[in-house]
Amino acid sequence: MTRPNFRCLLFTGFMILTLPTNTRANPGKPVAVRWWGQAMISLETYWNLKVVIDPYGGKIGYENPHVSGDLVLITHEHADHNNADLVAGAPVIERGLDKEGNVRAIHQLLDRLPGQPQPWWKDARLRISRSQHAIQVTSIPSWHDDTAGSQRGANAMFLIEVDGVRIVHCGDLGQLRLAEQQLAAMSKVDVLLIPVGGVYTVDGRQAADIVRQVKPRIVVPIHYKTPSLVYDLQGVQGFLAAMGDECEIVRAQGNTLAVGIAKRKAEKTRVVLLDFIPKTLTAEWEALLDAKDKASRASQEVFAKLSGAQINFRPSNGTHTPRWNAEHMMGRELGFFSQIYEQLDSDIGHSNLNPKQMPDDYVAAHSDWTGAEEARQLERVRAFTRRFAYLLHGLELDEQAPGSHWTPRGLLKQMERHYDEHTANVKKKFELPDWPDE
Repeated sequence: MTRPNFRCLLFTGFMILTLPTNTRANPGKPVAVRWWGQAMISLETYWNLKVVIDPYGGKIGYENPHVSGDLVLITHEHADHNNADLVAGAPVIERGLDKEGNVRAIHQLLDRLPGQPQPWWKDARLRISRSQHAIQVTSIPSWHDDTAGSQRGANAMFLIEVDGVRIVHCGDLGQLRLAEQQLAAMSKVDVLLIPVGGVYTVDGRQAADIVRQVKPRIVVPIHYKTPSLVYDLQGVQGFLAAMGDECEIVRAQGNTLAVGIAKRKAEKTRVVLLDFIPKTLTAEWEALLDAKDKASRASQEVFAKLSGAQINFRPSNGTHTPRWNAEHMMGRELGFFSQIYEQLDSDIGHSNLNPKQMPDDYVAAHSDWTGAEEARQLERVRAFTRRFAYLLHGLELDEQAPGSHWTPRGLLKQMERHYDEHTANVKKKFELPDWPDE
């Protein structure tokens, strides 16, 4: 076996840096990891930031998944990994290799501070304000083969850190063993996304050896043969056989994995087998969710227009400020659904952000946020409920939901009424004589 030549790997002057990591104390803020086939992964966070890695192009067998993103990361310039045009929206596109084929030194932040309408992409080494939900991205040089790139060149691995979770996407890793510099850059890995199909990357047995080096909490195999893929890669079975009883194998529902901060030390690495096809709910479920979402969006439209003075307005009649109504609506939905989701997946913690009920007891969570930012918070919670709704698959609409005194149908209808009623209450405040004009 040829060991990687790291003097050659680092000849561009790229030194792997260890940057300050994000806090590991954000319970209830899980990251959704979605696999779309081949090496295409999307990440969605509580702050509603979206990252897409290695979107595929060409006719490789998978259909367009119609994803949008704020950031696209490309590990290397092969056609089944670098189709940035597949991603809707107006994402930042960050390529792991430069024009000469060398791994680029990437140490960046994707973030959006409260009050800023759009996300930004800046150097993580700068002394800049960042939210507690910023996404930190670091590139880690590697080879696409085990001969120091002589066959297929370089490959950028990406370390993504957000909300206390560390995710490594290996791209088309071809090295048979990671060097100490690479392992040090990864540090403690929550999720390792590693190719196992061989031919162009490490195969199942070789990937298992790398898993033993990294010791991640969770492994998601990618880049292997499926019924849809036209490439002649190996299947996932070789990797599972090589891992043997060293791992716990979990077959997930659909293409999504929820990853939060580890609540307990696992005895074994968990290998999660994702399907590249998302899990869908019944038409009746979707209709109820759509009705709740419609009411939430109507609330967002009202709050988005309010200034700081208006959303903090204290009516002389002793009723709540409009901000309380926004926080209460958001808090109730997040609290109820995270409570159910936690029962179905322990990586999703219960979040209780509901404010105190009485006006005199209420303290605003973010007194400086404008109505537009409170509207974004409502949207974040709406997205959270949708993001993990695949867990609801198989639940009966009229039976009590796990961890809740509600049935799903009753809860969704109540949430729809809740948004309508509290938004109507806010609109009534517009008619009061002391309502601020701006």
